[in-house]
Amino acid sequence: MKPLRGSVNRFMLTFKEVELSDKELLQPLLNCDGAIMADRTFASLYIWRNHYGVRYCIKDGFLYIRSNPQGDTLLYYMPLGAGDIVQAMQELEADAAGRPYQVVLFTAERKKELEERCPGKYVFTEDRDNFDYIYRAEDLVTLKGKKLHGKRNHINKFNALYNGRWRYEDIDHEIHRDAIHDYTIKWGKQRSGDGYEDDYKHELEAIDCALSNFHALDVRGGILWVDGQIAGYTLGALTRPGVIDMMIEKADWDLDGAYTMINNQFAIHNFGDIEYVNREEDLGIEGLRTAKLSYYPAFLTEKYTLRPAGVQE
Repeated sequence: MKPLRGSVNRFMLTFKEVELSDKELLQPLLNCDGAIMADRTFASLYIWRNHYGVRYCIKDGFLYIRSNPQGDTLLYYMPLGAGDIVQAMQELEADAAGRPYQVVLFTAERKKELEERCPGKYVFTEDRDNFDYIYRAEDLVTLKGKKLHGKRNHINKFNALYNGRWRYEDIDHEIHRDAIHDYTIKWGKQRSGDGYEDDYKHELEAIDCALSNFHALDVRGGILWVDGQIAGYTLGALTRPGVIDMMIEKADWDLDGAYTMINNQFAIHNFGDIEYVNREEDLGIEGLRTAKLSYYPAFLTEKYTLRPAGVQE
């Protein structure tokens, strides 16, 4: 980002890179309002920090987060803290110093508060493609009920097809790191050809980072093996006690039921202390939305994008 001509101090807020040692400092602020949001998981912020250019600043009890701009538009996250949101927005406006900006990840509650206190000043847009899907952990473990009958059928079919040939194992990051890296590349090439390592290098970096800092980031993971080969794996991280964010999930598309099986097996082995599971957003992808809705979420975490009134998208 280029400084404005003639500006002595471009940013009123002093932002810094997210470091592993910042976890204890940032976690309470990320969870300050109880919202279950993937973007508020410290592990997710940390492993994607380079790709998204995540920076943070704490001032007067508020956590401010900034990421890579979208073109000429500065991009901030909704300020997090128990203080005055109007004052926090004034801080962001001063930091923008006349440049166009938008603020993402607004909760419905904070949106309503700003609309009531600052009528006509901001325009909010619903970001449906990035709503998070939140499930009850017990539902993903047991798959009970008529609604999830189809999932049980997928698992039964998988068991019939691969009886005695499959097994599940919790990830040991030291033992499995290289195998997971290689499988991720293989999985990507099946979807996008030989360009995967270039197109998705940031995802590989994020996965490697999660495995390299497995315990420090409160990561849990599981592997599905078929005939001695990885057929799928998943990585999740605790957001706070009782809540886990599923950051990564991959499985072989040509193994019918593999995704359902790794999902269920990970839940069975890792959700004993979990109440809610965040399976993140669908990005507006029709097939992904259908898949996430088919597990019947308990609720969706709404997200809104703020722009100053009079500024077009």
